Amino acid sequence: MTAVIRSLADSLRRFGDARLEALLVARPDLASPLPRGIGPLAARAGGATSARRALEALTLPELHLVEALAVLEDGSSPSQLAAAVSSDAATIAPALERLLTLAVVWGEDELSLIRPLRDGLRSPAGLAPPAPEDPSAEEARLRVERARTEHPEALEALAWGPAAVTGHGRLARDLRTAGIVVGEGEELHLPRPIHLALRDGRVRRTHAARRPAPTGPERTERIPGSRTAQAVEHAFEALRLLSTVRGFDEDPPGVLRRGGLPQRDLRRLAERAGTTVPVLATVLQSAWQAGLIGHDGQEWHPTTDWDAHRQLPAEQRWAELVLAWARGHHLAAVVGTPDSSGTGRSLLSDLTRRDGVRTRRGSLLQVLRTSPTVDATEDSLAAALAWAFPLVPAEVIREETAALLTEGEVLGVLDGGALTVLGQELVLALDEEITRADDRLAAALREAAPPPVAEVLLDADLTVVVPGRPAESLLPLLDWTEMVSRGGALTLRFTTSSVRRALADGRDGEALLALLAEVSRSPVPQSLTYLLRDEQRRHGRVQVSRATTVLTAEAEVLDLLQVAPEAAALGLHRLAPTVAVTLSDPGFALQVSRQAGLSPQAVGPDGRPVAEELTHSLRGGPVEPDLVTIEGPELRVPAAEAVARLRAAEEGGVDLSVTDRLLDAIARSDEIPLGIVDGRGGVVVKHARPLSLEGGRLRARDAGRDEEFTVLVHRVTLG
Repeated sequence: MTAVIRSLADSLRRFGDARLEALLVARPDLASPLPRGIGPLAARAGGATSARRALEALTLPELHLVEALAVLEDGSSPSQLAAAVSSDAATIAPALERLLTLAVVWGEDELSLIRPLRDGLRSPAGLAPPAPEDPSAEEARLRVERARTEHPEALEALAWGPAAVTGHGRLARDLRTAGIVVGEGEELHLPRPIHLALRDGRVRRTHAARRPAPTGPERTERIPGSRTAQAVEHAFEALRLLSTVRGFDEDPPGVLRRGGLPQRDLRRLAERAGTTVPVLATVLQSAWQAGLIGHDGQEWHPTTDWDAHRQLPAEQRWAELVLAWARGHHLAAVVGTPDSSGTGRSLLSDLTRRDGVRTRRGSLLQVLRTSPTVDATEDSLAAALAWAFPLVPAEVIREETAALLTEGEVLGVLDGGALTVLGQELVLALDEEITRADDRLAAALREAAPPPVAEVLLDADLTVVVPGRPAESLLPLLDWTEMVSRGGALTLRFTTSSVRRALADGRDGEALLALLAEVSRSPVPQSLTYLLRDEQRRHGRVQVSRATTVLTAEAEVLDLLQVAPEAAALGLHRLAPTVAVTLSDPGFALQVSRQAGLSPQAVGPDGRPVAEELTHSLRGGPVEPDLVTIEGPELRVPAAEAVARLRAAEEGGVDLSVTDRLLDAIARSDEIPLGIVDGRGGVVVKHARPLSLEGGRLRARDAGRDEEFTVLVHRVTLG
């Protein structure tokens, strides 16, 4: 005959290795540090902090079972629990099994909820906390039966609402006289036994055992492959927007006092990039989380990681960007909206950080993967997310669902309410280590994208057409032109302003003409050659090179620069009438020269014009605060190894510390002699039952006086 399970420790001792591993994977905080035996493990699982974290991980049906157990007496059967949530034992079995595995419930035929949850859930399912003056269950039933004869509709309305109600007038007086509600004035409430009687003894009216599936119109394509083509276009557009970060060297956005990028700078950057604020915010937020941009307290700049990132193939760059988004703790779509204090949320700041958003984002992506033929509506996705995270406020659920749809489309992983082929691979990549995930996503984009095109069509009206996806070698064209249209082909146009902008950024006109001569199907139009060379003749009166930065120019031009107020920060030193040096970096020298009204040009050590691709020394990315998120700590050792150590400690192979012995006594509800060191160094021995161990403090009950006391653990000795 199987022994009765009398405690959580007894329950855990019956777990097989696989189930113990599942417990540690689901609640990794229990193994940080690893307890020395099953008893200490049980005591830690029953601690208030760990129990609250476990509660946050429950789904809606699991939470409903916990609420019901908090209302029912300890020792209730599975069938009684099922009846309390308006279900049956077979339907609740999967959720109950997980609660047992999570060690928040123990027992077989007689179920018990761990004490912190029973005590902590004061108003489960909208019921009032128990009170000494509450009527008995039988008395409550009689009161409800009598009141139903006079006010059936009112009682029906009260049954499944909250316990707290307001009211005055005859109905309120009648219900108060009948003992249905209690309270003073208009602030009334239903005593818990009355409320349960109104619900016919049930805690929940329904039991949603299954997660609601996403709903929406069927996903169709007029032209086969058009959705994939659009996803690829969005992916490469995200990379184009990412490339605008190099402009931070010349015109860096500022840093807010509380951190973050000012909204006015974000709008300016979006306008310059030819996109909207939400789209650019998504790309910049992802780049920040990937460590590609950072700030020095005054300005935002590319980082050392940016220098390495820009050398990678386009597919690899996109893979790193989208993984940083999916695994990040921030929301870009909420930028500009007020937080709870009314402060506007700024991009690249802690105001966009949200604990648990990474887990919830991954959950939604998994849901979308199960419904590949449905263009899911936002409401249906919010319902699916709320089922998985019932304790998250509804407004947060709606906000994060909308953010996923917006941000995912920007990066090419979502198309409306459905995953693209790139999004399907992203879901698989989230379960892989970083290198394999990068490779998977890069391969997915490489396979989905059409072969790059390395030729262009030039026209005398200064338009250039790339008949497909431009190869890496053609990307410099984007620096010299204005965008006309994009889609199956990319149409660009050279203008005076676009050419001047490129020259100001340090681009080489002769290198562009050589590139066009190589890739164009037709000769380079004379009008384009004239435009480039004419603008180049007007440009570059000051040349900036990398040394300690060297400036060369005609003597009178350097005279003008040296006396300009803007140039005072450079600390120029003249080596010759036409040569000056500064300790400032080339990017700053270029910026100051332009502010002084000159038109400088970046050149290499050989004096030839070069693109202004500077190296960077900043470290980037958000600073992770030292707090425990809903995801919680990760297991420091593999689950199987952790279980093996637990088994060894349980068999007596490991000496237990004072803390572990106290945890074991808590799990067993044992009375033990506690030695307590007093202020003079003496030891007072008390026979006591340890109750809980939290934050280095032991709470225990003195067996002799039947009083509770609290003592610091480091003052406790055990014989």
